Amino acid sequence: MCGIAGELIFHNATAPKVDWDKISSMMARRGPDDEGIWSDEERCTMVFRRLAIIDLSRNGHQPMTACNGRFVLVFNGEVYNYQDLRKRLENQGVQFRSNSDTEVVLYALIEWGIEALDAFNGMFALGFYDKAEKRLLLARDHAGIKPLYYLTHSKGVVFASQYNQLLAHPFSRNLSVSQEALGLYLRLAYIPAPYALLQNTHMLEPGTWIQFTGTGHIQQGRYFNLPRCEMPSLKGEEALEAVDTVIAEAVKRQLISDVPVGAFLSGGIDSPLVVANMISAGTNTIRTFTIGTGEEATDESSDAMRYARELGVEHVIERVNPDTALNLVYQVIDACGEPFGDYSIFPTMMVSHLASQDFKVMLSGDGGDELFWGYPRFGSLIQTAKYFRQPFLWRLVRKGIKKIAGLQDYSPDLSGCSLGEYHRAKLTHLPESWLHRVWPSLPSWPSDFTPFGYTCGELNNVAQWSRWSEFVGHLPYVLKKVDRASMYHSLEVRVPLLDREVINVAAQLDWRECFNLSQGIGKLPLRHALGRHTTFQSRTKRGFEVPMGSWLRTSLRERVEETLMKRDEILGLGIERKALRELFNLHLAGERDYAWGLWPILSLALWVDKYYHS
Repeated sequence: MCGIAGELIFHNATAPKVDWDKISSMMARRGPDDEGIWSDEERCTMVFRRLAIIDLSRNGHQPMTACNGRFVLVFNGEVYNYQDLRKRLENQGVQFRSNSDTEVVLYALIEWGIEALDAFNGMFALGFYDKAEKRLLLARDHAGIKPLYYLTHSKGVVFASQYNQLLAHPFSRNLSVSQEALGLYLRLAYIPAPYALLQNTHMLEPGTWIQFTGTGHIQQGRYFNLPRCEMPSLKGEEALEAVDTVIAEAVKRQLISDVPVGAFLSGGIDSPLVVANMISAGTNTIRTFTIGTGEEATDESSDAMRYARELGVEHVIERVNPDTALNLVYQVIDACGEPFGDYSIFPTMMVSHLASQDFKVMLSGDGGDELFWGYPRFGSLIQTAKYFRQPFLWRLVRKGIKKIAGLQDYSPDLSGCSLGEYHRAKLTHLPESWLHRVWPSLPSWPSDFTPFGYTCGELNNVAQWSRWSEFVGHLPYVLKKVDRASMYHSLEVRVPLLDREVINVAAQLDWRECFNLSQGIGKLPLRHALGRHTTFQSRTKRGFEVPMGSWLRTSLRERVEETLMKRDEILGLGIERKALRELFNLHLAGERDYAWGLWPILSLALWVDKYYHS
């Protein structure tokens, strides 16, 4: 796991003076073990920071250059099937100098071109340069586990693992704020790819690549996408066996490491299943880590301990206290490098710090909810789809949709909303009515923002499309949090449930094999698989959160007053202070819990104060 950055200067353009040492130092936490820089006569520069996991020797040093000197690679991540790919390449006559997966990626791209991307089963972001053709390829893994940003300019292109690195490059000067991106952030509490906060900056979408030539020609493509609607082919016992087998194989693959591997352990289903398969794979002493919040609604540490005892692993718990909020606020802003409003990053930062004292690699259970219909909102959405299919019933219930959706103060009129808009409302952090009151000039949803662009239809299609929507619209939000929090503490987090083979099996499942609609319980194949290892299973769905609602009323109240309540605008977007004050007062009085809406605004203001200079 590492950090990468670089630039390609177009023909006839003069390279700007860049402080590459500064840009490299900004990702030092992503890679504390080694660093490197490579330059091609001021046309292309590549910068690298390394967290050594596989082949700890100098043979894994980057930027990595091919034997003929023509090709150069910077690569952040892991490719878990690299040993199989290495054998294929050796059969083609390739001779390797190291035991690293980086060298396999380098020669796979040389031998197979862009088609190599679809052969990689792992998590990665990469920059691959052809010196002879003056051509730069950028690519990102299938699920978006590792980040990659880029900035286009008339003189060239810049890329980096962290958004704040782009802001340190001369090409970023005088860029205006993207209103579309700002509007997305205020609604979703993060900026999804391909958008980014400033004009001409982008986040590369998961499963895609983009290629630049020295003449400024740009070519883009996609090598992976989870199917929106596919006829289910796995049902019954066959489905259960397929899921169980593929997860066991994925965990075994992702245990490959030249350093010890531990695991995060929650009180849910996914991470205990991963830990159980670590044991089955023959891992000796396993250490697991979790965070306790002390509040029933968010604390899953007691369930995690029950799993740890039954599985026989050494378990470490760290408790959160109110002072944690003040101590971590600025670390959270620093770790993100861009606006990010998911406050579950607080416990993720804490558990990452705890684990990093003894480990460089952790396995987690992220991805299970999105792939196997684990969120309760799936049931709500599918139930509501029945009304969309029957216009008469829909007319009867549409006035009560706020109650059905659990969005009591969403919008006074949802009569014309589509099923996709209904789903979108479930993921919006503040009701649209409040957003427009606080931000009178709130930008509209981008017309090309597609995750929620579906309408009613056959229930199977609705269920599958909702799973696709979560995968492309919500999972990146979760993965961004985990990457930023863990890499801040130089910790690699692997996600076996997002293994390419697991996704391939999940895509073939009938949603009815995964979700019990009458009981509102999802992830049935994962529950069945876990049942082979433990007698205990949690039925309570808790987010990995901290008690932000009470923190905003106590330890963070002064921070809100100082940072937010005197502002007339953020990033040029006007604030209606009376509305913001009313929102905060309702939260303080306990009449509503608006933590999910208030923290993203506070986080944005803190980020602006630290990073943004117009």
